[in-house]
Amino acid sequence: MPVWRKVLKRLVGAQQPKVAPGMQGSHPVSVHLEANLAYIDALFADVADLVCRRLHVGQRRAALIYFRGITDSKLIQQGVVGSLLQCKRSADVQDVKECLSAGNLNCVSDLNQALHEMLDGRVLLLCHGLSAAVTIEAVKFAKRAIAEPKSDAAIIGPQEGFIESIEDNFALVRRRLRTAKLKSRVLRLGVLTRTPVLICYLQDRVDKQVLTEVEKRLKYLQKAESLPQVLDSTYIAESISDHPRFPFPQIIQTERPDVVVAHLVEGRVCLFVDGSPIVLAMPAGFFDFLQTADDYYLHPIFATVARWIRLLALVTSTSASAIYVAITTFHYEVIPSRLLLSVARTRGMVPLSSFVEALVMEVTIELLREATVRLPATVGQVIGVVGALVVGQAAVQAGIVSPLLVIVVAISTIAAFAIPNNEQASALRLLRFPMLISANFL
Repeated sequence: MPVWRKVLKRLVGAQQPKVAPGMQGSHPVSVHLEANLAYIDALFADVADLVCRRLHVGQRRAALIYFRGITDSKLIQQGVVGSLLQCKRSADVQDVKECLSAGNLNCVSDLNQALHEMLDGRVLLLCHGLSAAVTIEAVKFAKRAIAEPKSDAAIIGPQEGFIESIEDNFALVRRRLRTAKLKSRVLRLGVLTRTPVLICYLQDRVDKQVLTEVEKRLKYLQKAESLPQVLDSTYIAESISDHPRFPFPQIIQTERPDVVVAHLVEGRVCLFVDGSPIVLAMPAGFFDFLQTADDYYLHPIFATVARWIRLLALVTSTSASAIYVAITTFHYEVIPSRLLLSVARTRGMVPLSSFVEALVMEVTIELLREATVRLPATVGQVIGVVGALVVGQAAVQAGIVSPLLVIVVAISTIAAFAIPNNEQASALRLLRFPMLISANFL
């Protein structure tokens, strides 16, 4: 293999190192409490938020094990500990479950499975002499309130957006689709994170081949040891795409429940990822990324006109600067005579070629855009506007660029912001540079 291919493979296609999970296989719950606790202590050594509380359930020694911060301490104290201390029967697991006033109890005979449930926020109860553990629902994760999505806002229609809770997100969809045909099932991805991923679809509308292919790719990721973490839905989008290195998006991403419902009715498969407010919808075509949430609520005539405007913005954002370079360099005869004289007069004092001139301006605009995004919101917009005005005016006065090019680049930048999908807009901005090179050399 050539050297450049090895370097490219390391930079682009390198896989993440394999991570061995801590709890592999099965480990039966021992009847000896101390043996179970020793196993847990060995697995969770040097873990500060692990709590092990010893108590007696009837005549049996027992231990409550949970993680501080992801469980409801009030529920544990009142609904679990209080009920167990009052329990007088301790013959078997069923008696222990009857003593608990907390809901959603689960009896587990595999200790590793019980520990996985404990990592999800449940409380683990181990009793001496019993070969089964009881897990108690006491999850309490910090989460934000449901509010309007910032990156997927709509003028009209519902103003609800997804949050980082997978249960709350699916509840927003279930509230709108009151049908038994709405199907869902959960997988866990990531060797270390074991992130819940929910597959959602409408039984009578989904394409069976698409559903089978999505499940196949997700199950492959589930078994892959090279995927240690799934922190956001973008991890999955990159992994299950047909062409991961292709810059244009291939999977729809949205933060709006009404848009997800529309995709489900249209027969798409949607993926919810715990910890992410973005829901994935697939399959998707190129023009699907030109749609907005307002298109579902506007009059068909207005929605159609808006889509045509976005299509015009797509063409303008990618080719405006390239057309300027091609015309002023090779095809100036297509410019009307009066306009040609004006262009020649403005470019008479510019020492750079049209290609270098346009390239400098495009790079400058990208630098300003990136700096504006990274700045605090209170000063980002001001710096962006002032920086663009100052840099553009100074460049024209210094004779580095022509005023016509500043207008062309400004129109191209504004057209890029008219594209609703951020991923597609980013890909189109990158497409400007190959278009510039082609206009100058081809």
